[in-house]
Amino acid sequence: MNFKFRKTVEVKKIPCRRFVLFFMFVSLVFVAGCFGDEDEKAAEQQAVPVKVYKVTEQSFPVKGEYVAQIEAKKTVEIRSRVEGYLKERHFDEGQIVTKGQLLFVIDPRPYEETLKQAEAELARSVATLNKANTDYKRFKTLFDQGAVSRDEFDTRVTDKQVLEAQLNNAKSSVKQASLNVDFTSIYAPMEGIIGKTQVNLGALVAKESSLLATVSAVDPVYVNFSIPEKEYLFAIKEIEEKRKQNLPERSQTLRIILADGKFYDHNGTFSMADRAVDPSTGTLSLRAVFPNPEKMLRDGQYAKIVALLKEYQNALVVPARAILDVQGRKSILTVSSNGTVVENAVTIDYSNDQSAVIGKGLKDGDLIIADGVNKIRPGTLIAPEIVTPDKTK
Repeated sequence: MNFKFRKTVEVKKIPCRRFVLFFMFVSLVFVAGCFGDEDEKAAEQQAVPVKVYKVTEQSFPVKGEYVAQIEAKKTVEIRSRVEGYLKERHFDEGQIVTKGQLLFVIDPRPYEETLKQAEAELARSVATLNKANTDYKRFKTLFDQGAVSRDEFDTRVTDKQVLEAQLNNAKSSVKQASLNVDFTSIYAPMEGIIGKTQVNLGALVAKESSLLATVSAVDPVYVNFSIPEKEYLFAIKEIEEKRKQNLPERSQTLRIILADGKFYDHNGTFSMADRAVDPSTGTLSLRAVFPNPEKMLRDGQYAKIVALLKEYQNALVVPARAILDVQGRKSILTVSSNGTVVENAVTIDYSNDQSAVIGKGLKDGDLIIADGVNKIRPGTLIAPEIVTPDKTK
């Protein structure tokens, strides 16, 4: 009987031991599962490091760069007013000539001979007219006394008038011959740089058709360029706004960049705008005036003109790549106080390839995301790293 009792006790112990082992296994699995969920939640809530840019109010100049061409303020083609053989040249090609400086001499001898003939004809006309005046006075006295007929007296009057006309013609011939002699010496009409000679010494120069040389004024010079209609309106609206508010107009100082990529030492000023916009290009032709004391700028030279169109004060400026554009709706990703990403709708007052001026939707001190905006979604928890504007480029 004792044997059976022990057997019964052993049989009951075996299931209890299995139950305890099973309970311990389930507990371990449950605890492991709990720890796994917590790890997943912690991983989901881990902040993503992102570089951000702090928006601050600043002045922002809007500048335009345009291809320009330099033009001499005045250019004169030197031509002869008489025909003849080119005898002398009194300048060095490519050098500065002064106003009134002798440049060329056409062989004057044929014109000097013509002048002598004209002067001789003038002297003969003067002598003939003097005799006619004496005859007129004598016949008038005789006519008054009734010693000569009316026809004889009228003949003397007519002769006197014809000789007076011949005298005037002789004087004109002398004056023209004298001018032709003067025209054989050709002088510089202004100060400027003279180009190369187009006719060699000894060559026959045709009247008014043969180009001898060209002189261009060099100080100051014109700088011609064209501005798109949109940018012209952008600049002119600011000028009108300042006028309405009785504010001083912004200085129209301009600068040019030469072919070597460096700024020219002197600033220029706006001169004039063309009367109409070119419909084929949608641009308006403008002209500026630049001083050229060192004679560095030459007619026909190309440059790049830099114009200040407008200057924003206390502007909120962001990199252009930070703008999200979805079907015309502009927005920017900002960082909230709890570190999550928020999408803010904004309005843009001005933008170019590098920067944008925000009108509404941001405030001073906001943190914005400029890089990888298409990879970050609103609501994402981030660890912002503020960088300077230079580092965001």
